[in-house]
Order: sequence, then C-alpha cells, then structure tokens
Amino acid sequence: MDFLKNKLLTIVLVLCLAFTIFIGITAGNKGNTGIVQNILTTGFRPLQKTLYVAGQRISNIFQFVSSLASLKKENDELKKEVEELRLKLVDFEKFKKENEELNKLLNFKNSNRNIKLLGANVVAKVGGEWFDILLIDVGSNDGVKKGQYVIAGNGFVGQVIEVNPNNSKVMTILDEMANIPAKVSSTEDIGLLTGIKSINKDKQCKISMLPYDTKAKEGDLVVTTNIISEGDSIIQDNILIGKITSIEEEKPSLTKVAYIKPEVDFKKLEKVMVIIK
Repeated sequence: MDFLKNKLLTIVLVLCLAFTIFIGITAGNKGNTGIVQNILTTGFRPLQKTLYVAGQRISNIFQFVSSLASLKKENDELKKEVEELRLKLVDFEKFKKENEELNKLLNFKNSNRNIKLLGANVVAKVGGEWFDILLIDVGSNDGVKKGQYVIAGNGFVGQVIEVNPNNSKVMTILDEMANIPAKVSSTEDIGLLTGIKSINKDKQCKISMLPYDTKAKEGDLVVTTNIISEGDSIIQDNILIGKITSIEEEKPSLTKVAYIKPEVDFKKLEKVMVIIK
C-alpha cells in the first residue's frame, strides 16, 4: 500500500515538474506568445485540472488517515476515563452501603445502651448460596464467647457456635441446626426459630411449636425473646427477625408453624455486632 502511494505521488510530481519547466520555457520566449502558446495552454488545461484534483484527493487521503489515528487515540483515552469512572462508582456504592450499615448499627446501639455490643466484619461465608455460616473477624481476644448472639443494623443474624482467638463462626437463622427462642410480636406466642430447606432462591426460616389456637397471621412480625438458652448467653428482647409469610399446622403434633422472610439480607451482609453482655 505504501509502495503504490509513493509511486503515484512520484508520477504526479514528475508531471507537475515537466509542466512547470514547459511553462517556464515558453514564458521566456516572448516571440512565441501567440497562437502556439494559446494552443499549448488550452491543451494542458485539462491535465492541469486533473493533476490538481488528484493532488487534492491524495491530500485528503493523508488527512483522513491522520484523523483516524487521532480518533483512535481519543477513543482509547475515553475508554480509560470510562473505566476509571466505573471503578470510582463501584467504590462509591461500596462506601455508601457500608455507611448505611454503620448508621443502622449505631442507631441500634444508641437505642440499647443497656447492652454491650462489639462490632465485627463478615470476612467469609460458608454453606451454599445462602451462607448459613458466617466467619467474623473478632474472637476470644475481643471478649467473644460461644453461644452469644449476633445482630445486624436491621435485624437478628444468629448465634456464635465456634470461637478462636481472632475470629468466630456464626450460625445464622437460615441454618436448619439453629434452635433459637423467638416470639410473634402481636400475640406474644413463643416458639423455636430454625432455618428450612428451600428449592428456590427465597430461602426462609420458621418459628415452630406455636399454640394450635394462635392468633398469629400472615404479615405479623417475629422478634427475639429474652429467654436464656445457653449458659449466661442472653438475647435482647424484641430484635426483629422477619415477617410471617404463611402459617400451617404441624403434624402430627397439635401445634402450628409460621414461615418467615428474614429481615436481614444475608447475601449482602458485611457488618454485624456481637451482643457481649
């Protein structure tokens, strides 16, 4: 491609040079300014026009190629700027979410000054898609003990089941092995909170062993109850667990079970607090 361009340019330049020399010769001979010069000038005019148009097109081609290189550079710079803005937006959304969680935790702490709370970060999640077990970054060195309860800013999370010096494992209310006392807020009926298996993505938990004649209904809130379940571990009363979605009879026992949609979004959970005392 470069060879053809150079060859065409050479031909054009040679023709232009020849034409210039010819004009110079004829212009120097004042005696030949009559009919011959007019004939030659008229004869070369189409060639001159053609050479001029060809020169313009070649110039336009070089300008176009140059503009393409400039556009590519600008496009690369714009792509880089877009990527930088995208990363800044991701960071902003992350900080915004963390700030919202911290505000909720702070509000809960300010509303419950009678209990001692320890803030923690969720550093790992275990147990399929819904993460029934959480690993938090506080342990025995921070005063955490097995059996203590864990909350988020908007609801109840679960119970500490294993403690190491610098981290602990928390069984959430989504785990089938969780057995935590709870109650229906509107009726004060007490039952046992556990996780349940689910074939869809809307995994729930349930409160079982409710009285057969319970007045609990769909839409009622389920909260924690301050019943001591293990050693000196006590849970604050009336921490929101979730909302009842349906109620069924438990067979063969003469009790009822209420299915609950948890208030905490466990997929997005990053910050929690341990109830130390």
